[in-house]
Parts: sequence; C-alpha cells; structure tokens
Amino acid sequence: MARQGKNRPPAKTGSATSGASAHSTSAPTKRKGVNPLRFFSEVRQEGRKVTWTPRRETIISTIMVLIVSIIAAIFFFAVDSLLGMTIEFILSLGA
Repeated sequence: MARQGKNRPPAKTGSATSGASAHSTSAPTKRKGVNPLRFFSEVRQEGRKVTWTPRRETIISTIMVLIVSIIAAIFFFAVDSLLGMTIEFILSLGA
C-alpha cells in the first residue's frame, strides 16, 4: 500500500457513484429582494475602505497622460503625413 502524505485524505475506494447522487439534495434557496437603500449604503461603506490617491498626484498623473497623448498624436500625424506623401509620390510616378 502506498504511503499517504500528512495533508492528503485517504483515497476513496469502492464502486462508482451514480449520477443522481452526485447532485446536491438541498432545496433551492430563495432569492432575497434587492433593497436600493441597503445597496447604496454598502457602496458607501466600501468606498470608505478604498485608499484614494492624493489630489496632487491625481492632477499630475492627468497632466502627464494629456502630454503623452498629445505627443503621440503629433507623432502619428507626422508618420501618417509622411506615408501619405510617399504613397502619392509613388503613384504619381506611374501616371
């Protein structure tokens, strides 16, 4: 017989179980009604648990995102314009 580990349960032996016994036999639970006031109260409680970033850090991050977005827009505009001019030049050679 194989040696069992400390945290392992012993292997099950015996015949296979039928499909009917594998399902839960407990009665279905009733669905509780949704109370909007309780929901918003719980949302406020969870909101208080959140660690919010300081206002200064949020403003600096927002400004950085805007600056990087503007730089990316300028870059892609320049690349698009350059590719457009190149394609127009190549197509004008054939005419």
